[in-house]
Amino acid sequence: MCGRTLIGESLAMAAKAGILLGGDAREKDTNRPPGTDMPVILDARPGRLHYVKWGLIPSGAKEVPKFSTTYCRIETMHSLPTYRPLIGRRHCVFVVEGFYEWDRNGTTRQPYFFERKDGNILLLAGYWDSWKDPSTGIVIPSCTMIMQKANNYVGKIHDRMPCILSQAESAVWLDRELPVEQRLKVLHPIDNSLLKGWQVDPKINNARNKDENNNNPSGPDLTLFD
Repeated sequence: MCGRTLIGESLAMAAKAGILLGGDAREKDTNRPPGTDMPVILDARPGRLHYVKWGLIPSGAKEVPKFSTTYCRIETMHSLPTYRPLIGRRHCVFVVEGFYEWDRNGTTRQPYFFERKDGNILLLAGYWDSWKDPSTGIVIPSCTMIMQKANNYVGKIHDRMPCILSQAESAVWLDRELPVEQRLKVLHPIDNSLLKGWQVDPKINNARNKDENNNNPSGPDLTLFD
């Protein structure tokens, strides 16, 4: 379910995405959990990388949701009132170096790290919204990551994975001038050959652990075939 991410230093991440950084520079984080600010590109400002709270707060909400909005299931996003109003209106793209996932087949919480085989950044589809806190008047932008059924590769350890976009697909996803049907076509199953993954030390189970080597292999690579 992409429980944690690895994000690079903000200026470097923006450069890799071919855009500018919006706001102050941020340090690299090798173990970024939900509930924190994530580097995303908003369709309202497609030329900038902004840091936005990971965990959607709908604009019409009276308070911060008590249910999880970290992820949005692609199968139900058209029917749920939290996400349906955002389709075609408020798309975003998460920009990360890689993500961690935990093996759901074993009795222990064994984490794996995934990145693109070609070494490029990962662009992950999502939605965003803007909420005004009625008690403070502060406007809080927030986002959710779209999840789909895992392909055979990631599916060896988990049943869900992010909707990963190419650079060209990212541009389509963020283009408000295009029909919503065209924008939604970029959400599709991910080829088994796109990612590589390997076991990492369970120390990343603690989100406060920010060691530089968190994504270093501590066991075998994940292979498609046993």
